[in-house]
Amino acid sequence: MIRGLLALLVACAGAWALTTSDGAGHSNPFRQLLGQPSQERVEASVWFERADGRGRFILDRTSRPALLWEEGAVEVLALYQAPAAGGGEIWLTDTDRTVLRQSNLGGWTYFPEDRRDGVIVEPVGRARTLVAAPAGADDLQDAAREMVNRLSRSARQEVSAQLTSLTPDQNPYIIDAMVMVSIGAEAASRRAVRDLEVVRIGVGEAPRARFDGRVLDISVATHRGYGGRPSSDYIRRELERGGG
Repeated sequence: MIRGLLALLVACAGAWALTTSDGAGHSNPFRQLLGQPSQERVEASVWFERADGRGRFILDRTSRPALLWEEGAVEVLALYQAPAAGGGEIWLTDTDRTVLRQSNLGGWTYFPEDRRDGVIVEPVGRARTLVAAPAGADDLQDAAREMVNRLSRSARQEVSAQLTSLTPDQNPYIIDAMVMVSIGAEAASRRAVRDLEVVRIGVGEAPRARFDGRVLDISVATHRGYGGRPSSDYIRRELERGGG
């Protein structure tokens, strides 16, 4: 089995800050995040159930951006609110995929992967907020080893990681970013990742992913929790763009 290489850089967040003038998105509210007011009305975190009986999810609007976690899923989606054509509001991922819509009358429609045409959902009660449990440096290293091994299998060559060890409340979002990288790389074409050599993950003011064909550079705004890193689909697209 090909095994990757890990370089763990123990440093304060400021020492590894990546220069970011925009977010990972190009033309949606994700990119406009830094220009928005810092204060907004806080909404509750709520469980929603699908009308077709095929599951439920949490919509957590206590954070910014909003977060959505479908029960049983690995990934927490960061969602950016925008006006909907014809009225109401929609919530988009950082790749412009519409996930939720609320009508002017207050009804909700969910657009999961298995029902792209949408399914009616209903709020059914309060839910926990979507915050990760603290993680130490050992947890970070274990997750990094898992990531580089998964990437090395996808790329069929050794892949190394350069990371920053942060505080226990920040580390889980670096770990989550590594999981997003693994999912994104495994969903990408073999051609996109064949020259991947290094994954560099550091702290920035906004989520970002850049791939030059050899180095995948990820910026995580850990103070935004799950909303502070690019999604796995955004990372997949960046790999396809840079490695095609």
